[in-house]
Amino acid sequence: MSVVSAPVVSLPRHQVTTDELLDRIGELYPDHPGLAVAGRVIRSTTVRTRWYSRPLEEQFDPALPLAERTRRHLQDSLELAEQAARGALFEAGLDVTDIDGLVVLSSTGHTMPGLDVFLMERLDLPPSVRRIPVAQVGCGGGVFALARAMEMVTAHPGSTVLVVCSDVFSHYLHRGDSGLDGMILKGLFGDAAGACVVRTEAEGRGMELTGSWEYVHPHSHDIVGSRLEGDGLHAFNSPRLRHVVESAMPLLRDWLERTAPPGTDAAPRFVVSHTGGPRILDAVVNGLGCSPGMVDLARDSLQELGNVGSVSVLDVLERTFAKSPAGGDHGLLLAAGPGVSLIAVRAVWRPWE
Repeated sequence: MSVVSAPVVSLPRHQVTTDELLDRIGELYPDHPGLAVAGRVIRSTTVRTRWYSRPLEEQFDPALPLAERTRRHLQDSLELAEQAARGALFEAGLDVTDIDGLVVLSSTGHTMPGLDVFLMERLDLPPSVRRIPVAQVGCGGGVFALARAMEMVTAHPGSTVLVVCSDVFSHYLHRGDSGLDGMILKGLFGDAAGACVVRTEAEGRGMELTGSWEYVHPHSHDIVGSRLEGDGLHAFNSPRLRHVVESAMPLLRDWLERTAPPGTDAAPRFVVSHTGGPRILDAVVNGLGCSPGMVDLARDSLQELGNVGSVSVLDVLERTFAKSPAGGDHGLLLAAGPGVSLIAVRAVWRPWE
């Protein structure tokens, strides 16, 4: 059995409203021919606020060298990761000496050693901890990390795995990306870190993880991701993403039906979805054939935090713990990321209290 504890999400100090962001974009691109359209599309993302690790006036600075962006990213993502990790350990009633495994995910950093090694030093984790450092999984990272933690616990019964996701996108939102997709990403993304614990068993309420599914859509590497050029990192996101997600949903439904526990309905009773954007959430609802209300917590997270990459699923999971599904309800954790990849984990709510 693999049980995940309630996640803890850590936010940076600088809260930025959409109005403030649009004012900043207007200052930076006064002669942009598509500025009005970009503003309308940014508002259509439904994001009301996002949080940055640095002040808004420092965002999208083209003069900042890539080396300095990388240094700041490591510093800021590490601070947020440590805060979330310590909060998750406290939430689970554990000490660092109880941790046997560590899964760390950050989709925007480019340093070696990675965030996992620095985090081990910050937390003073045992040097024998098994590590899985993960990058390049993007927004699918939260579910990906939970799936890997579930496998570690299954392979090593009695072990306890700390999962930490930290994505600080603001350092890599490039001023030169002035096309519509670049503008949308500026309005959509925020910074955050989240952490939780996965272990063989736990006292009190928790969510049992029972199985996982992964799918990489063929020839979709050019739809969502980033590329490194001489002037920095450039992100891209195509409208085709929604169509790929929709086309993969029948495969997910087939897996749910084949792996449904005897005597249970294959359809999930609750959904912990990556926030993506409004259209991606619509694709999840239509693809699963579920009630639109099942992604309300994801929509709330999107409005209040923006898309925080791998951390989004942990934030929605934290909100799900607060709402508490009915005991024995079967659910689904789901995210999409670069590739285009889809990752899902089956779960069941166990009210052990």
